Amino acid sequence: MSPPTGRRRPASRGTYFFLSYAHSAPAPGARADADADAWVRKFFTDLTDEVRRQARPVAGMRIGFFDQDIPLGADWKAALAEALGDAEVFVPLYSPGYFSRPWALGEQESFRARLAAAGPARATAGHLTPVLWIPFPPWETHPELDAALDLARDVPEYAENGLRALHMLDSYKGPYRLLLSRLASRIVHTAERRPMGPSRAPGLDEVVRPTPTDPDLVVAVLAPTRDRLPTGRDPAGYAASSRLWRPYGRSQQLPAAEYAASTAERLGLSARTEDFAQASALLDRRPAVLLVDPWIAATPDAAAVLARMLSGLREWVVPLVVTDDDSQDATRRATEVTQLLQNAGLPQVKRACSMREFVDLMPALVTEARRQFLKYGPVVPFEPPGEPVPSLRDGFPAAGSTVPTDPASPPADPGPPRPHGEDR
Repeated sequence: MSPPTGRRRPASRGTYFFLSYAHSAPAPGARADADADAWVRKFFTDLTDEVRRQARPVAGMRIGFFDQDIPLGADWKAALAEALGDAEVFVPLYSPGYFSRPWALGEQESFRARLAAAGPARATAGHLTPVLWIPFPPWETHPELDAALDLARDVPEYAENGLRALHMLDSYKGPYRLLLSRLASRIVHTAERRPMGPSRAPGLDEVVRPTPTDPDLVVAVLAPTRDRLPTGRDPAGYAASSRLWRPYGRSQQLPAAEYAASTAERLGLSARTEDFAQASALLDRRPAVLLVDPWIAATPDAAAVLARMLSGLREWVVPLVVTDDDSQDATRRATEVTQLLQNAGLPQVKRACSMREFVDLMPALVTEARRQFLKYGPVVPFEPPGEPVPSLRDGFPAAGSTVPTDPASPPADPGPPRPHGEDR
């Protein structure tokens, strides 16, 4: 994990395992600080304890890495690359959502690249040990699942229900403890008898596809630039562009917009950061989180200017007023800006006064922006193809039968819908 700015990172002797998983979106109405992946954290704790029980670590070697333990203000992607470079064993929790999350797949591709650089023998030495976390529907297959099933082909409950269910239900306590011990044994055997030692792992931006020009979500920032600060306002944290604003100063290594974009990416959405003034076209057709510095309203004529700027914002633009303190002056400015946002038709305006509140709120805000866009967003009209698609049936109808040509015929049944909460 990345250390605070200015401090030197101690030399690492490595980490036994890196736990990788598909991040879950918060449920509607859930508390901001609710852990949407609480069962993953509980499993990480159990696995860490079991590995520690079986291991004989050398001095300075850590047991496990879990991304929720990255310091709040750290550069998340840099911290992940560092942890991937330290890990001896990569443990992905396979679920249907894992293979649709570029962030999770990027972690796996980064570790695979590190294995490839270490030599071909490393690919089969147990350094990548997957787990079936949630079962897949019968119509969805991935070649990687065979390796996950190899963990416990002698335990039918595992292939049928996945390790999460075995962990959650007391009736599966025996099989769960058996698999936990077996997984820990494999981790310890690989880390202690076939160690790679720390080495460089590519960053996620090196292995994940670049952000498209038309992203899934926009993070827009409405904040003063350094050359337009209100009189007496400390310039620390401000820059030439609003999207580079760092409301919590030295406690954060990246601009606030980058943290918000990373949250969206962890939830499977491509994201782009923009100054609010340049984002109007995107905000009309893409869900957005709008980060607002209340000091934007400090100048005498700011209220009227902001009212014009905010007029016509869509339902899928979800605002967050971000302050670096809860002083009386900051509270008054935040109240003014909140009222302007509400007058613009955005009734649900949240406020973050600390980095912790900012990080806790962000998954819910990203999810809410996406939900509002799906509810109110523009519908792309269907454009029929210019030429009919050829079909063998057109030339060879069955004797005495008529080949249906109605383009409105219903499509084949795609199968039952996936239950809510079972897509990750």
